This record gives sequence, structure tokens and C-alpha cells, in this order.
Amino acid sequence: MELLGFEDFKDTNVDPKWTTFDYLLEVTRVDQEKLEQRSFKIKKKNGLKRKHQFKEENSKNKRLIKLFFSNVNFQASQFLIPFSQLKSHEFLNEFEIKYLKTKKDAIKAHLLDPSMEEIEINFNKWLMGNSSMYIVTTFWNSIVKNNQLEVDNVVQLWSFRVNSTLCFALRKL
Repeated sequence: MELLGFEDFKDTNVDPKWTTFDYLLEVTRVDQEKLEQRSFKIKKKNGLKRKHQFKEENSKNKRLIKLFFSNVNFQASQFLIPFSQLKSHEFLNEFEIKYLKTKKDAIKAHLLDPSMEEIEINFNKWLMGNSSMYIVTTFWNSIVKNNQLEVDNVVQLWSFRVNSTLCFALRKL
């Protein structure tokens, strides 16, 4: 494991309005970028080519998710993420993709909510007619309540990994 240093943040433009959560997301982004660069060097050394560069995936044109009634309805207790609102599906590894295709069970993941509380969640894939979406369940009602999430709120959902465990960070805008 290689730690991040000051030189890893030389191209970071810090906004004075950033919250602790924003700093955490920036550290995660820089760490993922550094990991991808190391991986790219290894693949290049072995003669493999990448389809695209990591920086393209993390451009500033982030997809935002607007919350609808189904996302804040306490009887439903679920966060629906339509595929159309995702920038990329590449946050899942091969095992997770196959698992979600063949199993009815959800993947255990971790979510860092806007109040910086870490919660274990269930992450699954739903097929509804012609549309597909991901769904977050387990403790979703408490996330809605503790962060005052309401209809028409806009959130960002970031994915990252900690020791190969799928993790998400939810940011309320």
C-alpha cells in the first residue's frame, strides 16, 4: 500500500467553501487516480491497452440524481438509481456484475451518508419492464430522516473501494 503525499494533490484546486465531505471525496478521487495510473503502467508494460483514461471518467460533468417520492417514501425504504442517471457502470467488478445477474440476493456495501455516518447497505439490481436500475435498501429510511432528504433534492453518489469492499459516498447538494 502506498500512501498519498503532497505531490499527489499538486493539481487540486481547493474551493474555500469545501466541507469535510468534499475533502474526503477529493482524497478518494486522487487515490483512485493514482491506483489507475499504477495499473495503467503495469498493463502498458505487459502490452495491454486501456479503452480510456481514468481522468475522463472523473471529469467535472458529474451525473446528479434527483430524489423522487419513491426515494423518500418511508413505506418503500429504498433509493432507486436509474441506469440513465449513472455516468458509468464500471464501479462494479466482474464478480459483482455476474452475481447481480444470476442471484436474487443483494451485495453488501458501505455507504458514507452526508452526515459522515458509515452504514452497511444492501445494493442490488432491479429490472422493471424495459428499464433497469440499482437499488439501495437497508437503513435507507434512517439515511433519509437523518439527512433531511426530500422530494426534488439533488444528490451525488460516488463509488470507491476500501480493501476491495464496494463503498459509496452520498452527498446532498
